[in-house]
Amino acid sequence: MRGQGRGRERERERERERERERERNNKSILFLKIITKIKRKLRILFDIPVAYKYKKFSIELPANHLLPDSQKIHPRYDKFLPHLSKYLTNMETMVDIGANVGDTLAGMAEQNSTINYICIEPDDSFFDLLEKNIVRIKNSVKDLNVQTIKALVGKNISDVKLEGKNGTKHAVIGKNGFIRSQLLDQIILIKKNIRLLKSDVDGFDYDVLDSSISIIKKNKPIIFFECQCNFKYQKIGYINTLKQLALIGYCYWIVFDNFGEVMIKTKDVSIIIQLIDYVWQQNIDKTTRTIYYYDILVVQKNEIDFIDKVLKEYK
Repeated sequence: MRGQGRGRERERERERERERERERNNKSILFLKIITKIKRKLRILFDIPVAYKYKKFSIELPANHLLPDSQKIHPRYDKFLPHLSKYLTNMETMVDIGANVGDTLAGMAEQNSTINYICIEPDDSFFDLLEKNIVRIKNSVKDLNVQTIKALVGKNISDVKLEGKNGTKHAVIGKNGFIRSQLLDQIILIKKNIRLLKSDVDGFDYDVLDSSISIIKKNKPIIFFECQCNFKYQKIGYINTLKQLALIGYCYWIVFDNFGEVMIKTKDVSIIIQLIDYVWQQNIDKTTRTIYYYDILVVQKNEIDFIDKVLKEYK
């Protein structure tokens, strides 16, 4: 009995130590967030661009870009695609729609410089910095093959303006916009060996995917896209696009939270629709905020084993 009592006491002491460790971690994270916020405000105040460093090169980010702060606080933020790139081969192509200033390209090129990259970005200032950053990367990564295209990819969303903050911009409808969208098939010359299609256009990724259906049917690529619903028509658009992808053979869905952590893997698209509604209820102030959006990875049946291997090694 005394041995059992000592065992329970040791377990209680271990639990107390774990609780103390959690408290120390929470305090450290809070302190880091405060310091990070102060530094970011100073950067923005004095308009100081960020030289964001990778192993072999650095890229320039606007003063208000969130990537450095987000990755400092959330270690997996925007880390999956660079991890995935390690498994792609040199005959394959990655299409980056909403390439911003080239931060996704930089993370992927650091891991794999042998595949072909197509970076598409419609915003003038981001596109200029994207091209400058590609030059910076190529100074260290000599064999990098990148094509840049300045265009707005879409099907039904057109005549828009681009507005935003914190290093990102999104299409705004109904403000006398002048940027017209184009189908992906009309924009890119390379239409085969597309292994990965990525979209990050802040709320209109469903329209990007709708505009890319002919390319998707032909190549059956791994698709990675942001799912962010600020308006009801966006929620409806995402749900319709998910169903369309399911009809053409996409059957394995992986959902990441907006910090880069894997939330769920499923073959049931209705579960993804439920998760969209979960965040939507937060967006219309019906429940407590937890996260803001998802990143969704989806593949066809022949890619399930491959993507499970990639995910296992990501963890």
